[in-house]
Amino acid sequence: MDDHSLVAAVLDLVTRPFPADGPGRGSWLIGEAESSPGGHFLPIASSPSLYETPVDYDGTIVDIYERVYTDFGVRHRQAANALAAMWGPPPPHSFAAELERFWADHESLSPFEYDLALFAGEEPFPAWWRDDRLVALLLGQMDKQFPIVLTLAIIARP
Repeated sequence: MDDHSLVAAVLDLVTRPFPADGPGRGSWLIGEAESSPGGHFLPIASSPSLYETPVDYDGTIVDIYERVYTDFGVRHRQAANALAAMWGPPPPHSFAAELERFWADHESLSPFEYDLALFAGEEPFPAWWRDDRLVALLLGQMDKQFPIVLTLAIIARP
């Protein structure tokens, strides 16, 4: 997704209503577009899952994942710059509080908060508030059997 398409998508998603009900399937965690009551997710880039493939068994998966994270990190910064051109520099945001709640009592989290906490973790990411929505650029991997995903997330916040 180029910067022009990203900006067009974010302007659409930031005003698009969230579905009223129905659980999110968590498809965004594998690099698919998804809309749920808690947010809209649009993948910018995703890697294939390399879990239980020859590169997983021979140990070269680490080098491949480092290259993917490096390449996606460059795209992450480009996307952040495109959104910053519209809305100014992003204050850093994280899901550290949700991750702390996960470690203390993971049952206190909704499935949606659980996914966000484990995917994004405590690392800060660029995010902008647009009314009651958090526009975030998330780069992560849910677990080793999942792909690495760079996604645009529009998250409902009270």
